[in-house]
Amino acid sequence: MPIDSGGGGSDTSGDGEAPPTAAVPPTLSMLWQTTPVITTEMPATTGGGGDKAPAKAPTHPALTINVGTLADSMDLLRLSSADMVTQYESLKSLVLAADASHTVFGEQATYKDTIPKPRPNQYVDRRNPHEPTFFDPDDFGPVIKDDPGVRQAAEKFGPVMYPSMKNVLMECANAIELVGRYMVLMDRTGAYYAHADHASAFPGPTGKPIVDG
Repeated sequence: MPIDSGGGGSDTSGDGEAPPTAAVPPTLSMLWQTTPVITTEMPATTGGGGDKAPAKAPTHPALTINVGTLADSMDLLRLSSADMVTQYESLKSLVLAADASHTVFGEQATYKDTIPKPRPNQYVDRRNPHEPTFFDPDDFGPVIKDDPGVRQAAEKFGPVMYPSMKNVLMECANAIELVGRYMVLMDRTGAYYAHADHASAFPGPTGKPIVDG
C-alpha cells in the first residue's frame, strides 16, 4: 500500500477506489519435452505467396552460422523454461489458495489476553475480569481475542492485494510464454540456415563459354 513520505502513516487517499480487476492465471505446460533437431526441412506456413516473383535478396558480406551452437542454446532455454513452468505452477497454487482462504493479510487476526489472578478474598469472572463474582474460575491464563484493528486494515488491504497477486502471475506467465516463442523462432532460424546451406551449390555447366572471344 502507498506510504505517506511525510511521516503521516499510510496513504488512505485511494480508499474510495474500486479494487483492481483480477486476471485469470493461465496454466502453463511445456510443448517440447525434448529439444527438436534442426534439419533442412522448412517449416510449414499457412500464408500464400501468390504468383508474385520473390524479392531479390540484397548482397551482403559473407557470414558464418554455427547451427550446433544454436541447437545447444535451444536446449539450455528448454531446460530453464521447464524449471520456470514448474515454479510458476507452484506459485500459482499458493496464490489461488491464499485468495480462496482470505486469511493471509490478517482477516482473522487475534491476540492473547491474560486473565488477572484475583486479589485475596476476591473471585474474578473470566467474562469480565474487573467484576468480582461468587465463584472461582477453573484457571487463569491467556485467552484468544479478535484483533479488530488488524482485521479492519486487512479488509481494506486484501481486496487490493489478492487481484494484484493474480495480475503479477499473469505477467510471469506472459514472460515465460515469450521465452517459448523465442525458442520456436530459434528453431525456425536454424532450419532456414540449414536449408540455405544445403541448397547452396554452383549451377551445373551449360556448355557456353563464360568469356566471349
